[in-house]
Amino acid sequence: MVAVLKKGLAVVAILIAFLVGTQNPQVVNVNFVIASAELPLATLMSICLALGIIIGLLVTASVLSKLKWQNHRLKKSNSKLSQTAER
Repeated sequence: MVAVLKKGLAVVAILIAFLVGTQNPQVVNVNFVIASAELPLATLMSICLALGIIIGLLVTASVLSKLKWQNHRLKKSNSKLSQTAER
């Protein structure tokens, strides 16, 4: 059931992305620090969305790895305390 829900959400997200892309064909000027470019608005929105997702995943991975490491240390400490309590 969860797999069907995930696939359905993916299809809906793709449809929304397609609709947003087709509704924004205007070309916009983007000024970077050292350069500038003219991109279609849909492309610029897609790039910003992708960068946001990548940054979010990196932050999430960092937080999760810290929590997993903390969990590992606590389990190790707990097992040492359990062994000393049994003696």
